[in-house]
Amino acid sequence: MKDGKLRFGLIGTGIWARDIHSVAAAGSDAVHFTSVLGRDRVAVARLAETHGVAAYTELGEFLGSVDIVGMALPPAIQPGFALAAAAAGKHLLLEKPIAISLDDATRIATECDKRGLTSIVFFTQLFIPRVQAWIDDAVQVGGWIGGRVDGFSSVLVDPKNPYYRTDWRKQAGALWDIGPHAVALLVRVLGQVKLVAASSGPGDFSALTLTHQSGAVASIHIAMDLIAPVAGETAVFGSAGKRVLPPSPDWATESRDAYRNALATLAAAASGHGGSHPDARFAAHVTAVLAAAERSMVSGQRVVPS
Repeated sequence: MKDGKLRFGLIGTGIWARDIHSVAAAGSDAVHFTSVLGRDRVAVARLAETHGVAAYTELGEFLGSVDIVGMALPPAIQPGFALAAAAAGKHLLLEKPIAISLDDATRIATECDKRGLTSIVFFTQLFIPRVQAWIDDAVQVGGWIGGRVDGFSSVLVDPKNPYYRTDWRKQAGALWDIGPHAVALLVRVLGQVKLVAASSGPGDFSALTLTHQSGAVASIHIAMDLIAPVAGETAVFGSAGKRVLPPSPDWATESRDAYRNALATLAAAASGHGGSHPDARFAAHVTAVLAAAERSMVSGQRVVPS
């Protein structure tokens, strides 16, 4: 583009694409939102018309119209599109989890590394300024011996919830929907995970214990089938006391702003001006931790993420 901005295209037309990704991309000053790809001609045309961009149903044509590919796809489908986009030399803004299969996650990271492409995985909280400030402060203070993330919702049991009808969430549950956010945040503060112990409880409930390379031990408690509201909490504790992350005042607005921030970060990094960000390699570690949790639930043993 004459103004130096990279062209951004979005794959997916579901609720997350409609409510978060496309709205944020349309308001971005860092990229030109040019294209949408989807398999449903009516849905993709409607979304494209909303934002004044081109509609595509064929991947090759879509890839020819963009420099950055964003994805709003289920984790079982995302890897195939991500690998195709990387093979075409496109930078990637991926959804979490990057994949449920560790082999798929590793392949995406390896392909990006091999081709010198910039990737970012949209762990929403990591692109919210107030959360990033909390993380930065926690890292600077240090001395944490542990942490905890509790996250609960009614997504799987409340038909009025906007995400109730997303089939992949019903199949994968909180472990793969809320779990990636929890693991990513704890890794940012406490470092990579070296051991995982996990148990599945009634319904969708999962409990994880993570031992980090730093020696800190953190716990995660998550479920998406609670009808009554249950407050969650994110906290770390240690020699400096206890630090609690304040809850979001408006998750939808913060999510759109976060996606806009992720786009700006990716555009800058792709132009050689980026700093540290959660890329495909980081996301592969998150997938490794959650896959280890699944194995631990079956074996009853602590498992090394690998």
